[in-house]
Amino acid sequence: SMGTKGKIIMTLCILILFGFLFVIGLGERGAVDLYKLKLERYRLHRVNLDLRRKSHALYRTIQRLKDDPDFVESIARSELGMIGKDEVVLLRKKR
Repeated sequence: SMGTKGKIIMTLCILILFGFLFVIGLGERGAVDLYKLKLERYRLHRVNLDLRRKSHALYRTIQRLKDDPDFVESIARSELGMIGKDEVVLLRKKR
């Protein structure tokens, strides 16, 4: 059986162990911060996916602008208000 000295040492060891667990759980690099970091990583992952999607869409648009004259024409008409060589614009008066 353990003497008084042994019991005191054992109790101290247990207290130190719980102290370490407390510091690990709530300390600067503990569970709370780990959870926050996981949330931030998840958020950044979503932002990254969104940026990849936009980048891919822009890339496709660039390819079409290079290779598809009909696409270029449709943009020139819709966004720049341009007309073809042999076309006439008829303006209707607003009443």
